[in-house]
Amino acid sequence: MLHQQQQPLTAARTRDLAVLYRELRLAAGGPRFVRLTGEPWSGKSRLLRQLAATAHKEGWTVASGRLPRAGRTRPFEVVADALDDHLARADGTLFERLGEARTRALAPVLPALATLPGAGERPDPGAVVRALRVLLGLLGERGTLFVLDDVHRAGPEVLDLLDHLVRHPPQGPVLTVFAHRAVPGGRHLAAVPYDAPGVRHIALGPLPAADARALLPAGTPPLAAELVLRDAAGVPGLLHALARGAAPGPSFHATAELATGIPPVLAPDSIDLHTLSSLGWRCACAAALLGDPFTAAALAHTAGVPVEHALAGLDELHAEGLVRPEGAAGTRFCFVRPAVRALVHHASGAGWRSAALGRALEALRAEAAAGTGRAAPGAGPQDCREEGREEGPEEGPEGGDAGAAGARRTLAAHLEHAAGIGLEDIRALALSARGGLYTRPARSAAALRRVMAVGPVPVEVRLLLNKALVLSGRLEEAVRGYEETGPRSHEDRLPGGRTDTAVWQARALRWSGRHAQARSVLDGDGGLPPGGSAADAERAALALEPWAGADPEEARAAAERALRTAPADDPGARAHAYALLAAACAAAGDGESARAAADGAHALLARTGEPERAAHLEALRWLGAAETGLGEPERGGRHVERGLAAALEHGQAHLAGLLALGLAEAALAAGDTEGARSRIRLAAALAEQTAVPALADAAREAERRTGAHATGAPDTSRLSLLSERERIVTGLVGEGRTNQQIAARLDISVKTVETYMSRIFKKLGMNSRTQVAHVVGLSANIR
Repeated sequence: MLHQQQQPLTAARTRDLAVLYRELRLAAGGPRFVRLTGEPWSGKSRLLRQLAATAHKEGWTVASGRLPRAGRTRPFEVVADALDDHLARADGTLFERLGEARTRALAPVLPALATLPGAGERPDPGAVVRALRVLLGLLGERGTLFVLDDVHRAGPEVLDLLDHLVRHPPQGPVLTVFAHRAVPGGRHLAAVPYDAPGVRHIALGPLPAADARALLPAGTPPLAAELVLRDAAGVPGLLHALARGAAPGPSFHATAELATGIPPVLAPDSIDLHTLSSLGWRCACAAALLGDPFTAAALAHTAGVPVEHALAGLDELHAEGLVRPEGAAGTRFCFVRPAVRALVHHASGAGWRSAALGRALEALRAEAAAGTGRAAPGAGPQDCREEGREEGPEEGPEGGDAGAAGARRTLAAHLEHAAGIGLEDIRALALSARGGLYTRPARSAAALRRVMAVGPVPVEVRLLLNKALVLSGRLEEAVRGYEETGPRSHEDRLPGGRTDTAVWQARALRWSGRHAQARSVLDGDGGLPPGGSAADAERAALALEPWAGADPEEARAAAERALRTAPADDPGARAHAYALLAAACAAAGDGESARAAADGAHALLARTGEPERAAHLEALRWLGAAETGLGEPERGGRHVERGLAAALEHGQAHLAGLLALGLAEAALAAGDTEGARSRIRLAAALAEQTAVPALADAAREAERRTGAHATGAPDTSRLSLLSERERIVTGLVGEGRTNQQIAARLDISVKTVETYMSRIFKKLGMNSRTQVAHVVGLSANIR
């Protein structure tokens, strides 16, 4: 159950409640109407309860009704729920004023009037509507608050009532508030007066980030907090449900892992779905078992009901705002929130899931086969070829359309745990793993392990598994995987295979803190010659790592080579090269070149689609470092924040940790010490999650520098490593001077200043001028 009423209102919902209070005050002078909408668990009913409580204290007559279950058992049921108690307590005066004819018209639909003449007659909806309009004007002496909640479940006669009340308002002080769920996909409730003049619309959107974070229980672990905020998507009820399962903190998962397969358990109990009918609940459980996206045919087969029943169940789930059509054709559906799918999945019960799983696999296998055609004999793991190119969305060249890709994705998530799989299943696993490499790397790794468990597989599968391990943060496994793959002679058979494998192996070593080994892979015996865009980009990143002894000039040369050779039709790769160049130029003090490169990276990233951007998220790390180094930490922080959100969304665990540290640097440069510490705690949690000591060490070092910054005591422990001339240059950097200004001040060339800066960065283990200024303070502190 959801218990959001126990929590204080957020600032956003307090503003919404204030609008309702204002409408109540205005209604004292004449009838008013309010339409309140929002997705499930957005807080509509709570606001209505608080409005009703306030109105009651102020002497208003409050008539509030709600349908407790889907559908209706009798006409005007929600109206009866609102009015019946009032009419049961009313004396004869009210009915005298209402009149015999109107009272008789209401008797068939209001149980409180069951003893009056006309109670056993068939109701006349038009007469009932007209009688209710008069009754509302007579009900309260001070005024009447008439509230109808969840009218998306009401029958057509209630919608006709609302339309009539808008066109013919009741006499006197009456505030009518009707609330319903905002149904996705643009569907409107028939006859509801959405845009009628005089109807005030209050739409409850997702909570702002600050409001949502304020609702988290005290002591929620950093990583758990980020995952709850991400999965709840600003919906208060979901946030409360997920937060109950957040301590000591769930394992790290991508959002896509909630949408397919066996999702992680997010909360100890389920969300409140008591309003669904038995058919609606059965269909919801079947849809959750299938995973997103699903078809009505697969839903019917899994639920064990006729297709027409499944369509009726889908209509109910859609009207409840739980599922929506996917794509323009509208033949496939998915849950509006992946977290809702995960919660329903676990609420369905292990016994039911076990019985229905076989039916789900049958349906998904049939859809996948129909969408792609049967593979030729022997088709299977080798479909993971073309390791040299970056994987794109599943609707790529492997065949089939978006619908078939969705069927393969949902099927593959089930096949990871299936007892027996055939060649078609292996192909589905391999294709899904490749298509989801950047957006669900942990799931891709699981799919590839299942492929490898069947029998001998091509080396391409093993190399793809290593990539998935790198992206999901399992760096030690990836390093061992590359070592176990053996000599690289076989890679020459693959398009770009040797370069691709070396780059990813170097990335695994760089991210795990083994920078010398990473350099050896790129440049040592059997290494790669300069000239390949991906390899040079990795060289530039290695030269920029603050814990590797940053060398801005080396990074700049490598980034320039990467930019020259990046494919013109690959904006993600070009944006990555531009971001590296911007960070290198900023670290070297060349602000003009850094700004031009940063603008180029930003423009290209804006043109890059989300699937392609997911393959180059580290570009946002370097772009943020460049902007921070240029003295614009707020702008840099925005870039890194985008990258962190995407890394958390896609399950790129270790990169999320690096981006969290980059965001801490930007926050510290902007003077936000507490914000920096919160991001450092997140980085430390991700280091623990991925078991990467180098990331943990970097988080501790960042925390130490943050403490020194907060106390105003610059850390000078490493200044003794600098020569006297380097200390003077460092002091001028602390004053905010550019390389050109330093050269003029010391009567030396700009190239010489750049050489000094390169040495300073290496000795202090930093990669930006801002970091240097924070550590050494003003020049007066070091002279």
